[in-house]
Amino acid sequence: MHRCLHLEEILQEIFKNADYLSLTVLARTCRLFYEPALNAIYWDLPGLQPLIERLPHDLWSTRSGELVIRGPLRPNDWQVFASYSRRVRSLRLRWFASDAKLYRTLLSPPDPSFLLPNLRTFTWHCLSTRSAGLDDMIAFMRLLFCHNLATAQLIVSEYALAAFSDLGCTSLRKLVIQSHKVAISANVTEDAIYKLSALRSLACGEVSVRALHHLAQFPLLSRLTIWLGNDIPSTLTFPSFSFSKLRYLTINTKSIGPCLSMLKAANWNIRCFHHRMDAGYDPAGRKVLLKLLPLQLSHESLNCISLQTASPYQDDDSTTNPFSLKPLFSFKNLLILELNMSGATLPELDNDSLRQLAVSWPRLRVLILHQNAGTYRVPQVDLTGLVILLEHCPELHQLVLSVNAIIDTKAPPTPPISNRSNKLITSINFSNSPITKTAEVAAFLSAIVPNLQETSSWTGEVMCTAGSVQEYRKRWGDVAELVPVFAEVRRQEREACMHSLKSEVVRK
Repeated sequence: MHRCLHLEEILQEIFKNADYLSLTVLARTCRLFYEPALNAIYWDLPGLQPLIERLPHDLWSTRSGELVIRGPLRPNDWQVFASYSRRVRSLRLRWFASDAKLYRTLLSPPDPSFLLPNLRTFTWHCLSTRSAGLDDMIAFMRLLFCHNLATAQLIVSEYALAAFSDLGCTSLRKLVIQSHKVAISANVTEDAIYKLSALRSLACGEVSVRALHHLAQFPLLSRLTIWLGNDIPSTLTFPSFSFSKLRYLTINTKSIGPCLSMLKAANWNIRCFHHRMDAGYDPAGRKVLLKLLPLQLSHESLNCISLQTASPYQDDDSTTNPFSLKPLFSFKNLLILELNMSGATLPELDNDSLRQLAVSWPRLRVLILHQNAGTYRVPQVDLTGLVILLEHCPELHQLVLSVNAIIDTKAPPTPPISNRSNKLITSINFSNSPITKTAEVAAFLSAIVPNLQETSSWTGEVMCTAGSVQEYRKRWGDVAELVPVFAEVRRQEREACMHSLKSEVVRK
């Protein structure tokens, strides 16, 4: 056996990619593989049943697919349980009333270390309010969390979150709080997070002003995703050096005001800013936001801006008009720009303004300008505009953009002769792009994005009366099939040309 396979770290990396059946075979292959294979099998569990099934069969049975505990665990049973539970790093639990006896059975281990002492990631799905047996589950969780739990994802009711906050799990580094249908009040969320000063990442629903002040002083917080209600005051301020380690900020709101208040409250040295609005996007407020971003966010560190709205209303203000985007041009290190608007007009760019955008952000890797709904407007950017964009943004690898691909049969676009092409792009979402001549479009694209393999278009609910959306979508699909063919023909032509030139040189 190779000496590298004697290193457990290498075996762990190999076994992470094996399926369950392969791992069981590996565990029985040799002593060297036994421990690493078992560790991989029990690393991430969807519940406690795999551990219970390692116990003697007189202690448990399954009835109608449900696990039934017949009696308490004996000292030897606890030893068996502990030998497997120490391998668990991640556990997912879902509340079922029928499991109450199982949790009561596990409430009295000989030592707390018998219960998943190396657990680091915990997912809890509990949408129940107070019910019989739920307290037993929470008491069991209290025993689990006496260890160094690092990550928790909670899909819970308000009652369940309040119960979780009483567990005092102060070792958490990452916390995700999600509700289902019924939102969790800001006060309950505040009680759950205000003592978790070791957090590095938090994603939750609505938070209060007091909770924001707590979070502002968390010394290690680097990622924050929150919902801000309309009660956030316009005079919101934070002390100096607040959110000092924050690098990724996501704000969800129903109106523009709370987002503006949050941004004005501090100077942000962040890398990524994401704002999502679920109500009508105020055109005047949008312009204020675009002007405010370069005033409050670091020009050097910011490399991602994402603005989304799910408005049911039409908004005639053109978000990507070069004049309204001009304030963002000061972010010279921008790598990702996403404007994903539903019910807002996107975008009214032409080739010249697209050139200005591309020149301002030469390091751009992701450009998403997408309209999900609203009234259709014919794109002003044509296929030549794509050449301009790719010429000035050579690192671009993800693109969502509406392009006017209506081909003039009297003057079809000529593919660029330059050998420079973007080989990073394999898929393009052409958003709401009209198209006529698929062969001419495919021939053009094969010269600038030769590795294009997939296209998508018209995925939203934009109202288009200029043509058939289904026909446009089919034509773009045909383009994706033709581009590799044309690209291969071009490659063969280049090889034949080079061979011919070499032959002439040899004859001379």
